Amino acid sequence: MERDVKGNVVLGDQNIAGRDNNITNYLTGLRHLRPHPVDPDKLMPANRFVSPGDNFARAAQAVRPSFGSAANVRVVVLLAPEEHGRKSAGLRLLAATNVASGRVSELLPDWDEPDVSCLPEERGVGYLLNLRGVTQPLPDAFYTDLVIYASGLRKTGSYMVITATKTVWSQARAGGSHPEILVAEIERPKPDDVVKRYLEGHEKTQGRSDWIDNKEGVFYGLLPEDCAPGEAVRLASIIAKAKNVEDKDALDEFKGWETRLSDWFSGGEEGVRTRAVRIAGAYLDKAPSTVVLSSADLLLAAPKINLPMPKGGLLAMPDAPSRLEPAGMSFDGATSIASLVHESQGPAIRRYLWTQHTQLSQEVLTQWLQDISQGPAKDHLDSLASALTQLAETVGIAPIFDLAEGWLRNGGKQHLDLVGDLLSDLAVHANLGSQTRAELAKWAAGKKEPARQRAVARACSGSFGKKYPSQALTRARYILSSPGSEEALKDATKAVRVLASDGDLAPLVTDTVVKWITNSGKSTGTELSVFYDVFDAPSGADQLEKSPLAVALAQSGEAGDAMRRRLLEGWQHVIGQSEDVFHSQQTLLNWRQGAEKGLLPQGPVVDIIIALGRATGIVNPPIRDVVKEEGPLRDALIVALFTEVQRTYRTADGPPVAPSGNAPVAQSLQDVNEADPRT
Repeated sequence: MERDVKGNVVLGDQNIAGRDNNITNYLTGLRHLRPHPVDPDKLMPANRFVSPGDNFARAAQAVRPSFGSAANVRVVVLLAPEEHGRKSAGLRLLAATNVASGRVSELLPDWDEPDVSCLPEERGVGYLLNLRGVTQPLPDAFYTDLVIYASGLRKTGSYMVITATKTVWSQARAGGSHPEILVAEIERPKPDDVVKRYLEGHEKTQGRSDWIDNKEGVFYGLLPEDCAPGEAVRLASIIAKAKNVEDKDALDEFKGWETRLSDWFSGGEEGVRTRAVRIAGAYLDKAPSTVVLSSADLLLAAPKINLPMPKGGLLAMPDAPSRLEPAGMSFDGATSIASLVHESQGPAIRRYLWTQHTQLSQEVLTQWLQDISQGPAKDHLDSLASALTQLAETVGIAPIFDLAEGWLRNGGKQHLDLVGDLLSDLAVHANLGSQTRAELAKWAAGKKEPARQRAVARACSGSFGKKYPSQALTRARYILSSPGSEEALKDATKAVRVLASDGDLAPLVTDTVVKWITNSGKSTGTELSVFYDVFDAPSGADQLEKSPLAVALAQSGEAGDAMRRRLLEGWQHVIGQSEDVFHSQQTLLNWRQGAEKGLLPQGPVVDIIIALGRATGIVNPPIRDVVKEEGPLRDALIVALFTEVQRTYRTADGPPVAPSGNAPVAQSLQDVNEADPRT
């Protein structure tokens, strides 16, 4: 009986041989940095922008088309120290071109070695290559290749702005000037001008733009001349919501609540319980009140604080609002959520305790954070990770990494998850990310510290993997190549599966995993195991969203065609190189059974199995045994197989070419007494 197979996607000779240029070009494009769409008019509106000097004005003129002719300059390099507003300047520069605002994207440096071949070249696009946080000089080849790349941008009607420090970019090594590349050093915008433009840009705050000039108000003379634009914007946002020009709470907020912090933590027994709630709130803002208060109680019970509950325990304690309000927190009766009244007090408290109350931080709070991460705050690890990431902005990553290592040495799975989430947040941080990602590479390669490797694997499956997938996959492979423990191997494989099940990342991850097993000669056992584990069939309907195979086979368009082709090429290599035929057979049988259960689309599964038969021998194991297995798809596979045989043997002139193998196809499929591949 001929069985109808729905959703068939043919993998014919053209695709298999690589002559389908669309798919080939698509696969090549996967190596490009991923564009993240940005809108210059939303992120930095023209009415809030302060020009960073004459060089910027000349650059804007150079990229602006005039008199109907296209601009010559296609790549502009904006040089300035960190915290000079380079990204804002780059966005406004792209807005000056003839590129539509919806076609502007930011490129993050998702590479371990800068390479111009990773830069995309779509038509009519504006790219912002933001090298914020990068400290190492670009390699010489980057400058040479950029000249060719700039010419390509001219042909496609596209532009690129690169923002970097002078340390990262060396004009001397660029080999002189090029008409399509302009290098401009920009100035730091004057902070008072930034504040005024910010306030004047909104109708409700236009009347407040002169508050920084009012000597009678609290906002006069707060900004030094060398103030970063971001700090000026922070003052402007505080002025925008201030009660009036003499709002001292607003002034305290801008100054980091210094006076309040001194009062809150001045010492004495009377305010200890309130201080504990305040500290818990600083790390768990917007968590349920029970989480905040239970965490505060754990802090009070710490050996070096040892403040016992009053007689009567919780019955003797005030209700949640009564405990939260004195600590500067509000209580939402409908949701039971506890929130800081002034959100900016959270970072200020953490910074103060770490720098001014170091004994408390080192001897009590580090252990307390461990305790609550596996206790009341175990479901709020993201909040703890975010809080510690903000703390790293003040103290740097070194003490945070030291803290993380201590948790890994002394903690369990919950601590490992907390450290992984923390590392993931740090890896995507605008200023700290580059340094963190380099450190993660060292941790991933260090098999003597398997707990570190497991934390990196957790980080790779989080925001780090979503924003920097290529770097995350590289670190996952370091672990897979040299795992310090079986758990590290499993966690790294799981991280790859998580990324591969993301529809946007699936093509890149699929291509990368297949490259791991095909680019280095004979595959290692570990590489084959990763291929099998990542692309195993889902066991049930509840696993579909987490199944990379289900995502790959269900994907439509060029992305789907490319992934199925790469899976086929991976299988060809596995079957050709591996001596473990039984494992390949069992995995392919799982695919077939997944399709028969409706968990996988039947068409692509049938096509890949038959295409594999064409490439590896349809009468040889494992394909022969996968096809002849009893089941609902057996007839469809046999029909597809004979159709493939007829198509392959059919030639323009002369007799058909004999198939590989000595036994007729039908006889081979029915020969149930064939030797088991396991023997």
